Amino acid sequence: MKTSTILSAFLLLQPSLTMPLQPRGIKNSLKCAKVNVIQQFTAPWSLQRISATAPVTQNGRANEELSYKYRYTELDDGEGVEVYIVDTGIDVDHPEFGGRARNAISTFDDDLEENSGHGTQIAGAVGSLHYGVAKNVSLVGIKVFSPLFDTKNPAALIANITSGIESAILLHNARKANKNFKGSVMNLGFGFPKELFEAAGNGGIMKKMLEKAVKDGMHVTVAAGDRGKDACEVFPAGFVKDVPGIIVVGATDVFDKRLKNSDFGACVDLHAPGGDIVSTTLKGVNGGVKKDSGTFLAAGLVTGVIAGEIAKNANLRMDPVGMKRLVKDKALKGILRGAEGGGDLLLYTGMPGNPYEEFV
Repeated sequence: MKTSTILSAFLLLQPSLTMPLQPRGIKNSLKCAKVNVIQQFTAPWSLQRISATAPVTQNGRANEELSYKYRYTELDDGEGVEVYIVDTGIDVDHPEFGGRARNAISTFDDDLEENSGHGTQIAGAVGSLHYGVAKNVSLVGIKVFSPLFDTKNPAALIANITSGIESAILLHNARKANKNFKGSVMNLGFGFPKELFEAAGNGGIMKKMLEKAVKDGMHVTVAAGDRGKDACEVFPAGFVKDVPGIIVVGATDVFDKRLKNSDFGACVDLHAPGGDIVSTTLKGVNGGVKKDSGTFLAAGLVTGVIAGEIAKNANLRMDPVGMKRLVKDKALKGILRGAEGGGDLLLYTGMPGNPYEEFV
C-alpha cells in the first residue's frame, strides 16, 4: 500500500467563504441573511434539479447541455470538508478541481495514477467547479480498483475494498485532532451482487468497517446499484439494514422517474439525479468531460450536499445519523415515479423557490 505525499495547501490560502475560482456564467443574485446566493447559468440539469422545488423545464434543450441553473450560497461550498472517494482514484491535475484533489492511498503497488475515469466522474459530481455541488470541498482519492480488477477472485476484491475503507477511516481519525477539522464524507460508488459477497466469504469484515466509520463520525454515501433489482441484494448498499447510519442512493432521470437500471426497494434511502449526468473524466479524454448515467453519480451528488451541510452545521459534523435525518427531511417528497417500495424522496438542498427560466 502506498500513501501519497501530495499536499493540497491551496485552500489554506483562501479567505473564509471565498471561492478560489468561480464557474463561468454566475452572478450573485441576492443576499439573504447576509449570505450571498449565487446562480450558475452554465450548470448541468442535475444541479438545477437539486436546488429547485419545481421539475426541470427543458424547452427543447438536451440533457447534456450546460445551460441549466444551479443556485447555492457561499456556505454550501464545503470548504474544509474532506471527501474520501473509494474507487479508482482521481485525476488530480484536472483543472476542474483547482488544486483541491489528491490521491492519498492505493491498495495496489502502483503510483496512485487514476487510469479509469470512474473515480474522477464521482469527484466531479461531488465538487468540480462546473459540474459539482460543493465547489470548494477537498477531494481525496482512495484507489481500490484498477481497470483490470477481477471479480473471479471475489475474496481478494472484497479485501481490497475493505482495506481502502479502513484507510479512509484512519485518515479521518488522524484529522479529528486538528483544530480546523470540519468533517469527512466517504463515498462508495459501486455495488456487487449478494452472490459475489457470499462467494468471497469475507463481506462481514466490510460491514464491520462501515459500522466503525459511522461510529467514528464519518458520513457514508453508497450507490444503490445499477442492475434494476432489489438494492438489499447488492452490497455494500444491503448493509444499510445493519448499519442504518449509511445513506443508500438511487438514481432518477430528468423527468423525476427512477432510472430503469437503478436498484430499488426498502434499502434505498433517497434518490438523486443520475441519468445523463455531465461530469469530469480523465483530462486527456474528450476534453476531460463525460456524460454518463448511474447511481454512482447520484450518490456523488448526495455526497456534495452532505459536505455543504457539514460546513454549515457544526453540530452534525460527527453525527452521521443526524445528517441522514436532515438530508431526508429536506428532500422533496411524493413526486418520484417508480420508487418501488423505498426511497420516495428526491435530493433537495433547500434553496427556496426556483430559478428564473428565460428562453429565447
